[in-house]
Amino acid sequence: MGGAGALATGAYEIFCPRATLWGRVLTHGSRTISAIGLVFDQCPNHLTEGICRRLHELEAPATFFIEGKRARRNPRALRSLQAFEIGIHGEAYRSLIFQNEIDLRHGLTPCLTIAGDVQGRDARFLMPPHGWKDLRLVRAARELGLLVVNPSLELRWSRSVSPSNSVGHLLRRVGPGDIILIENSSLRSPPQPLFIELLTLLITGIRDKGLRIWGLSPLLAY
Repeated sequence: MGGAGALATGAYEIFCPRATLWGRVLTHGSRTISAIGLVFDQCPNHLTEGICRRLHELEAPATFFIEGKRARRNPRALRSLQAFEIGIHGEAYRSLIFQNEIDLRHGLTPCLTIAGDVQGRDARFLMPPHGWKDLRLVRAARELGLLVVNPSLELRWSRSVSPSNSVGHLLRRVGPGDIILIENSSLRSPPQPLFIELLTLLITGIRDKGLRIWGLSPLLAY
């Protein structure tokens, strides 16, 4: 029974994005601050430049989490991120669990270098692919000066749900301090015009609720 309990606890800590037994995992900022953060995963991709243009038009900050391999293949899209905060996933959107700490540091460092070159300062945040993390990953992140982030809310697109309904469902749940992941996987995202509509509806709705939109660094500083 004890062994089974230990295995269940270990699995929960690894696969539950918001479990924190093995180290600090940030899912939201202070609940006393009337502000939220927006983050985008699996960047840069074919949506990145359009997203950045719309965020500039709406004067909304955001944090983009990059993959090293994607970044090297998409230098133009990467340059569009210069005005935004950049976090990292690693070299690719693949699980980082069950690796030794030396391999983890070696795997994360090239992506860290790219992020630093683009934004002119060191990246502060790691969003582990799929939200999975183990003790060695949390330790390696800490040694590299990174904070592990797993957002509290997620906006996903579905062909069976209209953009307004998708956004409306999320807006009913969002509150002060939340970090919202706007999934923009190249394989699962809608066409760019529809994605921009989703983004616009979300930002407008957040502001209509009296919530400000902050970058991740200021949001998590409280």
